[in-house]
Amino acid sequence: MRDLFIVGAGGFGREAIWTVERINALSQQPQWNIIGYADDDPKWKKGDNFEGFPILGTIEEASRDYPGASVFIAVGKNSKRADIAKRLSGHDFPAIIDPKAQISPTTDFLEGAFIAAGAVVQVGAELGRFVIVGANAVVGHDARLGDFVNMGPGTVVASGVKVEDNVSFFANASTMSWITIGTGSVISCGTGVKESIPANTKI
Repeated sequence: MRDLFIVGAGGFGREAIWTVERINALSQQPQWNIIGYADDDPKWKKGDNFEGFPILGTIEEASRDYPGASVFIAVGKNSKRADIAKRLSGHDFPAIIDPKAQISPTTDFLEGAFIAAGAVVQVGAELGRFVIVGANAVVGHDARLGDFVNMGPGTVVASGVKVEDNVSFFANASTMSWITIGTGSVISCGTGVKESIPANTKI
């Protein structure tokens, strides 16, 4: 088993641990030894307990004390996830894929990705670094998601769409096929995007 700590003692962190525990339960041999949470929030003190797992201290403390551990960054805000990844550059960042997700064998995804229960990632899709694909979200065939993209629950990115870096889709957003979503854009809950949009668009 490989040691793993979770950055972010909150809702997403709990979801990540729940997913890892289910991965372990379905494996012939458990893959991960969850050693606890790291969190910079001053409400947490090193040695505290959060739902059965210890707080290892701040991000820097956990990195120093467990230099060989793998890390999953359970932080939803894209810019914060990117900053934390830089701070932990000496660690490896596994992708965590829920056993109930459906992933095409032709899908490429990179480090730090999280694909939640019920998500579908179709043939030929490409997922960048630290992408979040929420529960029941769909990535269409040949779609390309850049780094640090966050797809909220129920989001649909249609076939052939290019989603550039640091884009956030809130729950049940959707796109037409073969368009481009510019870097840093934010798509509100339930919004349908029918044409390409430039960088830093909020709709």
